[in-house]
Amino acid sequence: MGFWKNLQAMLAHPDIVSELETARFELRQARQALEQSEQEHGSLWLTLEEQKDYTKFLSGKAEALQEALTEFCPKLSTPEELKRFYDTISPGLDASGFTLYRMAQELTGIDVPSCFSYEDNRGLFEVMDGHQLLDWLTAVRFQAVEWDMIPNSTYESATLLGVDTFTPEYQAFEQQLYGKVLARMGFENLLGPEQETGAIESKVTELKLYSPLTADIYMEPAPDSQEHADGTELMVNLYGEDLTEYKKIILNAIKDEMLPEMKERGLMFAFSGSESLSEKVLSLFPSVEEVDGVLCGVAVCQVTGTLTPAELEELKEFCSSQYADGWGEGYAQCPRHTADGELYVNFWQDNSFSILTKKELETARAASRPPHQPKRGGDAR
Repeated sequence: MGFWKNLQAMLAHPDIVSELETARFELRQARQALEQSEQEHGSLWLTLEEQKDYTKFLSGKAEALQEALTEFCPKLSTPEELKRFYDTISPGLDASGFTLYRMAQELTGIDVPSCFSYEDNRGLFEVMDGHQLLDWLTAVRFQAVEWDMIPNSTYESATLLGVDTFTPEYQAFEQQLYGKVLARMGFENLLGPEQETGAIESKVTELKLYSPLTADIYMEPAPDSQEHADGTELMVNLYGEDLTEYKKIILNAIKDEMLPEMKERGLMFAFSGSESLSEKVLSLFPSVEEVDGVLCGVAVCQVTGTLTPAELEELKEFCSSQYADGWGEGYAQCPRHTADGELYVNFWQDNSFSILTKKELETARAASRPPHQPKRGGDAR
């Protein structure tokens, strides 16, 4: 009996009674919260099921609309049709245009910020949407950019020029771009056969890189000449304007020095740089060409697609290395017999060497002419 009396006394203690009441109250609250959670769970489950049914309905509707479009709409094949269809659906599917821009990046390998350092450092591209960035990308792709030096700096600012959208090259680019974007968005069934198979290939174009040409000719002294009476040869330095009469001899010498492994790709057989450049430059053959009465060295390249500025610079560096230490070094050591003596031709020079595209060459030559001197004929093609 003592135990039960002690237990009753403990339970009758005010602190114990208060704690028990608090525990009972908290238990009731927990039960109420649990009941409310169960009700909310049930409501959410019903909402989820409704959303699943609605999503299924929308998916079926989209498939039905896709089938209807495929059945009743003609295949999209021209650039105008592809672009018009994209413009119709883009407000809902690609309002900012980044799907279009990223596809253009994939096709060309051009990264806009890296091509325009001055504008990128100013944060210009950070506020642009995909449509605006595409304008800059196409300007690079189709060489519609004018550059101006920033005073007291090493930067050049860019001004975009109008791109000729009626050229076959641009039309092919636009057709491929919009076709691939629509396919990525799920509209491949609406594309014409040439879009479905991806048959549009990048156009192969010819790119020429020009560089100065020099030579040394060793002449035997005339029998009645007092100079070099000891019989030693007379060496004369020749420059581009002096070499035009030897053009055929130099071209034949280049042909004679062609290695078997150069048959398909020319000097590109020795290229070990970036994979993208190796894929774009199908071949590179050294040659010479007369420009405004001056014989120049020229690297004739067959290029698919368009080189980015970085790739063009890499190609120029490769040519320079081949002229200095590779093919050009061996060629310079092989004399060619002429009526005037033994001719040694140098594609590389230690001083004032440059390698320029046709456009860069024309700009440089125009800048070097006196202000009122008319431009002479000749075309660096």
